[in-house]
Amino acid sequence: MKIEIRTTKLTGTEGNVRGLSTVTFDGKYAVRNISIVESKKGGLFVSMPSYKLKELDPNGKAQFKDIAYPVTKEFREMLYGKIMESYKEEQNLEFTV
Repeated sequence: MKIEIRTTKLTGTEGNVRGLSTVTFDGKYAVRNISIVESKKGGLFVSMPSYKLKELDPNGKAQFKDIAYPVTKEFREMLYGKIMESYKEEQNLEFTV
């Protein structure tokens, strides 16, 4: 399977989203709005597109559910690593699985 990753760095934005990616699988299926987010501690992580649930968690905070996500740990680690690589190098990536 051929996977293409297009990432855009965001500058001058409020909030903690630092970049957005689109991942396309075999030129047939795309997942948009995969976010590269800066945590409160300053590290970066990948966040899949999600929607807000009506229910709050036991602490009264909003809950979110991913719309699309990698099913296996191995694929998640590989995909998130490639998304971060695309973000840091500021270039699109293509690879085969």
